Amino acid sequence: MIVAIVTARTNSKGLPGKNLLDLGGKPLIQHSFDVALESGVFDRIILSTDSKEAIELAKSQKGIDVPFVRPYNLCDDKTSQVEVINHVLEFLKSENFGITHFVLFQPTAPFRKVSEIREGVSLLKSGSKSVIGVTSVMHHPADYLIRTKENKISYLMPEFASKTRQSFPPVYFNNGGFYGCEVNFFKENQVFYNDESAILMMGEETLIDIDTEFDLKLAKGLINYKNKKNGNYC
Repeated sequence: MIVAIVTARTNSKGLPGKNLLDLGGKPLIQHSFDVALESGVFDRIILSTDSKEAIELAKSQKGIDVPFVRPYNLCDDKTSQVEVINHVLEFLKSENFGITHFVLFQPTAPFRKVSEIREGVSLLKSGSKSVIGVTSVMHHPADYLIRTKENKISYLMPEFASKTRQSFPPVYFNNGGFYGCEVNFFKENQVFYNDESAILMMGEETLIDIDTEFDLKLAKGLINYKNKKNGNYC
């Protein structure tokens, strides 16, 4: 059984209430619900949250399961996603639900495509122990500068200082849009990916991960652009 796990806690310091903020006419978290449902590849979609509003939203539609309210001790800003997933897996174990794989859906990544979700799950079904979603970087780190301990400016990757951009090695951004794991891999390693994980290349839109007010402005700008391009004027 393959399960989608949507995680959303109430208290966000960077952008308060971000999971329920409007983006394109619907709450941010709804974008994750929609793509998980539309993909048609999950045996169950579970929401882990302490938010009453998110629970009400999930229960108002068919296909989103809210089997528990996330415990208070797993809702502060020091709680890791690993701890949250462990809690979900323990709950499913208590239900004797035969989960084999899961995909983590973070509401802050609203621009995933259904085709990307299907491809990622296909990689898991084909034998990959874990899959991480990535995007090509907007700016290559070979162009980045740092200040050294001697207070001098240096390139972050000095070996490419005199090279053309065409010679730069491929670099990927971990966009937070897709973490898929075999349950046994996750339980044994307590990580979502390692150096042997499969890579899922995702669209450049997934560079936007909404954690700040500026991120939200970028996301709204992108949606407005897409609406105008498609002739949908608000």
